[in-house]
This record gives sequence, structure tokens and C-alpha cells, in this order.
Amino acid sequence: MLGKLYGVGVGPGDPELLTLKAVKIIKEAEVIALPRTDEKNITSLEIVKAVVDISQKEIIELYMPMTRDEDVLSISHQKAAYQLAEILIDGKNIAFLTLGDPAIYSTYIYLHQWMLQAGFQAQIIPGVPSFCAVAAKLNDSLCKGDEPLHIIPASYEDNEDYLDWKGTKVLMKSGKALGKVIKALREKGLLEYSSLVERCGMDGEKVYVKLSEVQGSTSYFSTIVVKDKECKS
Repeated sequence: MLGKLYGVGVGPGDPELLTLKAVKIIKEAEVIALPRTDEKNITSLEIVKAVVDISQKEIIELYMPMTRDEDVLSISHQKAAYQLAEILIDGKNIAFLTLGDPAIYSTYIYLHQWMLQAGFQAQIIPGVPSFCAVAAKLNDSLCKGDEPLHIIPASYEDNEDYLDWKGTKVLMKSGKALGKVIKALREKGLLEYSSLVERCGMDGEKVYVKLSEVQGSTSYFSTIVVKDKECKS
């Protein structure tokens, strides 16, 4: 019998935000898989280790370069998919760990789609999205009533038109684009309505209720929340 692939969301960083479902799947899986970037980021594994004993499990790291080159990404995704397929053919279940939720800007989803198309079983196990945890850290809502909510990858935007959209804007993984974003927010008169949380739930967490208080650069794991001028209470 073929094994099954699970894309497991482990939440934003706080081990206590791991769901019961995620813990169950991780405990039952024979193999733990996780993406490895050029910086060898294994944050998701450290989160799991704080809750589940995985010392006896097989752990594989799949190289996923941080690039926008579609050809490079396609090759890395295909290579990773082949590695996972070999394990599934052996009848082993795999828990692929991903920060936050697998359905939100996650590398896993490309492998998930590839596996389904290849005839394997694959299932998404949702996790707490980072922006929900960020709102909790800011002790505020993301949206109320009929206010829209927009989730945007700040590092990859070619222009700032999204800042004109009605409602709350969440700028994901905005560390590398921080200077550019702050400049745009200031020009549009939105800086005073913006907040930032860096490394939410992780060691070194920093909460800035006012984005203007940020001095210098921030890490890759930085999320900016921009409230609408007319909606901000």
C-alpha cells in the first residue's frame, strides 16, 4: 500500500499553537520532511521538537531555494517530489512541516499538487496563520463588520497600488522590503495606521504597535498590518 503525504501547518512559531490534529499526524508519520532554504532554515522542526518526540523518526530536508526564477523553482520542486514519491512507494506516511498554514504562501502546495496529479494521496492539515497570531500580539482585530482583509506578499510587489485598496492590508514576510514599504506608507499617509510584528511566537519576537518605531532592518519573518484610515478605531 502506498503511503500518504500530509502538509502539516505548525503555526507561526509558538509550539503551544500547534493544533491537536497536527500533533496526531506528526506522531503517526514514519517520516518528517521539511524545506531547506539557502539559509538552512529549520524553524518548523524546532517548533515540533518542543511538543513531539521525533528522535526515532526519519527526517529529510528538501532543498527549496529562495528565488523568483521559475525554472530553478520548477527543478527543485520536481526533485523534491521525486524524493517524496520514493518514500510513499515504500508505504511510509510523510508529514511535511510548514510554518503557518500550508495553503498560505507555502512551498508545500506545489508538491501537494504534483503528488495528487501523480496519483498519490495528499492531505492538507491547516495551521494557525502567522497574521492571525500577529493580530493577537497587537491585541487588535484584523477586520470588523464588512471591512475587507487583503493578504499581500510585500517582498514581491512591483508597485504599491495595493495600499489604496479599501480595508486592512497584511504584508507578509516584509523584512527585505521594509524600507520600500515604509516609504510608500509615509507617502500615502498610512504610516501612523501601520504596525509590525517580527518573529511572531519565536525567540527574538518584537512587537511594534507603531511601525514608525522600528529602527533599522527587521528579519524575514516580519509582518506588517496596515489599517484603513476610515476603519481604524
